[in-house]
Amino acid sequence: MTQMSGRIGRLILRGARWVCIYFLCLSNSAAWQGNSSSKVESSPWPEADQIFRSDPRWLGGDAAFSVDLGDGRVLWMFGDSFVAKKAGETRMQAAFIRNSVAIQTGYDPSRAAIKFYSATRHNEPGDFMPSKGTTWLWPLHGIRLRDRLLLLYMRMARDPNKSSLGFQSLGWNAFMVDNPDAEPSKWKPRKLDGPETQGKMLVGMSVIRDDEFVYAFVLHDVEHHAYLLRWPVGEAMAGRLSSPQWWCGSVEGWRENSAHRQVVIRDAGSDFSVQRDPRGEGFLEVNTDGFGATNIVFRRAARLEGAWSEPQKLYRPPESAAPNAFVYGGKAHPELSGGDLIVTYTVNGSDERLAHDMSIYFPRFVRVTFSEDSTGGQPRMQH
Repeated sequence: MTQMSGRIGRLILRGARWVCIYFLCLSNSAAWQGNSSSKVESSPWPEADQIFRSDPRWLGGDAAFSVDLGDGRVLWMFGDSFVAKKAGETRMQAAFIRNSVAIQTGYDPSRAAIKFYSATRHNEPGDFMPSKGTTWLWPLHGIRLRDRLLLLYMRMARDPNKSSLGFQSLGWNAFMVDNPDAEPSKWKPRKLDGPETQGKMLVGMSVIRDDEFVYAFVLHDVEHHAYLLRWPVGEAMAGRLSSPQWWCGSVEGWRENSAHRQVVIRDAGSDFSVQRDPRGEGFLEVNTDGFGATNIVFRRAARLEGAWSEPQKLYRPPESAAPNAFVYGGKAHPELSGGDLIVTYTVNGSDERLAHDMSIYFPRFVRVTFSEDSTGGQPRMQH
């Protein structure tokens, strides 16, 4: 999207990484046999969709990464968002900002409450995480670490060469919030030093931890292959991110030298999620298979390092059947309840439709149910 505030003006939405949609659709259940021990059914969840339409000033946003803050609180991190100065304004009148956040209270989105946050600058809604010059921040993922909150963002700018759909990533930044139990309006995120903060390696597309390490998946923004690094939990909590260990393959294992890092997931898409498999051993990865008329797919692996299975179909969004379909941004939210797996996805639309059609540009939920319990007593990762 182009930089703008107030009226929409000229929208350039074709290059947006994420645009989540609300769509009153027909039943679209899909059943598949993921492996010999698990079968799931996936269907739209319109009751949950309504949570993002409950604030008359927040008129839509994309990205929709979520972080469990504990005690029933969930942080939502949005990218490009429309925020009205007062209730009753339309998107044509609202401010267009690069990122916003919300706090959901209650883990079931069909029953939970939510409150949205942005900054106020010059008496107008502004980016929650402020832009700097001609660059802006889009969210990646994050994780609660005891009394602190680690947040990852990508730095973006317009592409003067008009490649990469009109924008380019300049790297990533990490921030630490020391008072995550307070309202986001009272946060003062501290910028942290990290490895390779310049270039196309985006650290923190998905973050997960065990007792010893915090793991961050790293997306190459051109190849869309994923890598994996980790920090000792104590180092991550202290904000010391400059010397991670990279996964360098089964022969070399974990090394601080990133020169030999190995691809963990090929063709992971523009964004994805990784979590412990809720109904089986190992881990589950969810993403959208490309752009356009697409499917939400999943992979499985016994270990975070892989090997990961080939992608299998999880859900076919009904919007993929529409003319000029542009569906992407699928990811799961392991902290949410109401199903065995809760997924959101992304849909783009034409400039004219986005400006006037309030049925789009709100996150869309999919509820996944497993027909068999094959957890085998596996412990859940912390998120």
